[in-house]
Amino acid sequence: MASYATDGDKWADLFLSAALDPQNWDGAIRAMANATGSRHGQLIGFGPGASGFNWISDIDDSIIAKTAEIDQSRPDLNFRVAADGLADNPPIVHEAHYDVARQSLRSDDYLDLCADFDIFDGCQTRLLAGREGMIGLALLRDSKDGRTTQEQRDLFGEIAGHARTAVRLQRAIEQQGFSLLSGTFEAMDRACWLLDATGRVGGMTPRAEALLATSRIRVSDGWLASERADESRAITRAVRTVIDPPSRAADPVALGDDAGGVGIMLEIYPLPSRPWSLPFAPRAIVIARVGAPSDRHVQLLMRTFSLTPAEADIAIRLAAGQSRADIAAARSVSAETLKVQLRSIYDKTGCRRESQLVRIVGLISH
Repeated sequence: MASYATDGDKWADLFLSAALDPQNWDGAIRAMANATGSRHGQLIGFGPGASGFNWISDIDDSIIAKTAEIDQSRPDLNFRVAADGLADNPPIVHEAHYDVARQSLRSDDYLDLCADFDIFDGCQTRLLAGREGMIGLALLRDSKDGRTTQEQRDLFGEIAGHARTAVRLQRAIEQQGFSLLSGTFEAMDRACWLLDATGRVGGMTPRAEALLATSRIRVSDGWLASERADESRAITRAVRTVIDPPSRAADPVALGDDAGGVGIMLEIYPLPSRPWSLPFAPRAIVIARVGAPSDRHVQLLMRTFSLTPAEADIAIRLAAGQSRADIAAARSVSAETLKVQLRSIYDKTGCRRESQLVRIVGLISH
């Protein structure tokens, strides 16, 4: 890899290749480490409110599990993050800044990790910083490598320019996925929101945009939410289930209407992701199924599951998020009577938990 040290065109080609085929990032950061006499290269991202990524060349895979146990984005735990925040820092932060930052740590957790993997020294720079979080490039050096020299830091700075261009290009490519998928769902005439790796809305269909104007669903600072705090919390929990590893489909979120039934059912699903993707591609889709509960809804539940009218009404209220106490009060029955009716509902529908019943009630009406 020595030829890369003096040939800017080759560095440009190497990182362009990584942007176009993200699996090449591993080779790119490994080449950077080799050219600077460093044990490891690193590309790392911290997303606001979301799990980031941490790609390190030629290192034991167990570091991923160990770093997951530490909130590496906290400056009072991670001296590299703290050093990045020091006043009057140059574009390339290095060991002299680490020395200062270590003095204010409140825990040795990150220091212990660095000792375990022998990665105390190195240097770093930001490639992107903004609403989507921070993406940084770094050299991680072991005790044999020693501290970086000015010459090594100069070369790292040159390489970082090519890496920054590659990250911006890959971001542009990945964000195109929102437009492409939104266009597909427009043809299906569905109300859909596409979420990125942070859980924020990156695109929506016209029907979804119209629903924002006619319902209590809203997008607040990029997050899908409701005018009701309890519903917003339920949406956030469901999104986290889908976004955070291991991603999986979440239980649907039922949004009630003024009549006490299910007005909107939100279903949230993970989208396929490929290795070495940055946090800009669509990672999840939210599909809204709209329809106020009606006599037809009650009749469908009765006909499908042989529920009584009372049981169908209870199922709708429960799916709308009403508490058992509120349901009992609204129906003028005792808590014990309601408990017996709920047991019958679960038996007839084959549900074992409330989230399953919510899903069934929402889907049976569409």
